[in-house]
Amino acid sequence: MRGIAWAGAVFSPVAALLSWWMTDQVPWLTSMEGIDPIALLFPVAAAFLISRRPRLPFVWIMWGTGVVWAVYSLAFSGTHWLTAYAPGPYVPYLGWLALWLWLWAVPTFIGIMPLLFPDGRLPSRRWRWVLYGNLFLMVGHSLLLGLSPDAGFELEMEGFDNPFGVEALGTVPETVEAWITPPMMALSVLGLLSLVFRYRAAGPELRRQIAWYAGTMGVFVGFWLVRGDDPVLAAVQLVLAGGIPIAIVAAVLRHQLYGIQIILNRTLVYGGLAVVVGVIYAALIWLGDHLVGSYGPVAGLVAAMLAGALFHPLRLRLQQAVDRLFDVERDPYRAADRLSRTVQEAGDPAEALATATSVVRWALGARGAAVEIEGTVTIVDGELGEEPKAVPLDWHGEPVGRLLLNGVRQGREPLSVLAKHLAELAHAVRLTTDLRRSRESIRTTRDEERRRLGRELHDGLGPALTSVTMTIDEARRRLARDPESVAPLLVRVREEMTSTIVSVRELVYGLRPPALDDLGLEGALRLFGQAPGPRVDVVAEGSLDGLPAAVEVAVYRIVQEALTNVRRHAGATACLVSLARTDEELRVAVCDDGVGLPPRPPAGVGLTSMRERAAETGGTCTAGRREGGGTEIVARLPLH
Repeated sequence: MRGIAWAGAVFSPVAALLSWWMTDQVPWLTSMEGIDPIALLFPVAAAFLISRRPRLPFVWIMWGTGVVWAVYSLAFSGTHWLTAYAPGPYVPYLGWLALWLWLWAVPTFIGIMPLLFPDGRLPSRRWRWVLYGNLFLMVGHSLLLGLSPDAGFELEMEGFDNPFGVEALGTVPETVEAWITPPMMALSVLGLLSLVFRYRAAGPELRRQIAWYAGTMGVFVGFWLVRGDDPVLAAVQLVLAGGIPIAIVAAVLRHQLYGIQIILNRTLVYGGLAVVVGVIYAALIWLGDHLVGSYGPVAGLVAAMLAGALFHPLRLRLQQAVDRLFDVERDPYRAADRLSRTVQEAGDPAEALATATSVVRWALGARGAAVEIEGTVTIVDGELGEEPKAVPLDWHGEPVGRLLLNGVRQGREPLSVLAKHLAELAHAVRLTTDLRRSRESIRTTRDEERRRLGRELHDGLGPALTSVTMTIDEARRRLARDPESVAPLLVRVREEMTSTIVSVRELVYGLRPPALDDLGLEGALRLFGQAPGPRVDVVAEGSLDGLPAAVEVAVYRIVQEALTNVRRHAGATACLVSLARTDEELRVAVCDDGVGLPPRPPAGVGLTSMRERAAETGGTCTAGRREGGGTEIVARLPLH
């Protein structure tokens, strides 16, 4: 495919130049003044694109348009040249090809290419009839011309004998030729208007591509319609036509290396330089001829040397002027100075980094710039495109992020200076982010501990102390009238105080019970189950070694809360704690033979606490009535 593309790219310019030469040799031929720009430029630009994007349909359409135009130009000019200088039996066949082949190039160039720009797809399905209409007219019109019995009007040759003419058609081809121009022009105008609709629905990147293509296409077509046959204007048209393939190349590749901005920048610099140096050289020659005419060769040498000495300073001045026009800063130290002054006005490191990113984009003339920290694009200015250039940002040898650039050529920008400033800011932003996360983590942990302590005080220490107080008051009232009944009350006070002491100890070791480290999860649960109250049995299926620390604490807290509720509210005589471990999760169940939960249990602090403990590890906790009486609490905690 690439070989075919480059073969057409070589053939088409040769054919365009040859047809121009033959046209110039035929005295009566004036309709093809100048070199055909489409045949000369389009296949070359298309072959360049095909070598990089061979599967893009639009570039093949562009290539085919140029090649077909080259063949048509060669056939048209060759027919006239052979008729004038070497007539023969095969000349009519070459003329027959020139009759209709232009219909596969002109409508494609004006109507179909804009309709399919830039990816070979229509703007929407509603535009299909425009494409089909162009194809219908191209096929029908070319058939009529190819079968016309008298087609000399098309070739500007009277008495042309069409070897494939059909006499039965009579004057039908001429009649069709008289009215077919308006619908063809209407379809071509619609093709150009499709760019407007595509532009309105496009993003910023595609809009720039469409703007450059539509602008160059509009200028060329407009000039083509009004230029006439003046050779000077034909040369201007050739220059204008060169903008179309340049715009297409830039739009397809979407990279500033082949972009319009760089081309315009270089064109203005070196074009202006050539004009200025030429004027200076001519002025020096003129002065030399008038002042020291007898030393003409010496004056010419002096003028050339002065022009050469002025070349480099003038180029630098022109480059600076054009850079200011395109808002590009090439001096790394001036760009760094502006970057430092702008950053000092920022309020915090994040704002400073955003401002610095914008300044770097301006200094490099990039279409987009971004600073990526820890795998996340933190600051974006402009459009990054599909494959932005990545520049590492290192702070004292430590990588802190990357600078992503879109539309900057390698080796042109003062990155070494600007990257150091960005690395400092990126490091400051990362430190600020880490500090903020640390503070948020501390605050969250503190709030969670406060909530846990509140739950413990509400369900544990508060009710226990209230019960002790009430029992002591009752014992004080009985002491005078019934001393013997005080002893059981004091025994109960002692039991409740013992239970309260256990609760306080649990409260103190709330973050992670020491029993988990000393006895393991199963041993810690057994130890907790030995507290006064109903009998507690602990059964474990599978090894509990190597459980995640968060899961161990969650299981311990859930069982602890469940057993506390059993002792206080269930009125049970026995309780079973079962743990079953699989590869994916740990299932915990606490069952008692007490009174059970009511049909609609209130959302108390205990049940909420257990659900939250399970949710912290990504698990679930449910509570319900047990078959046969009692309460069953089941928690499922994932191990991964």
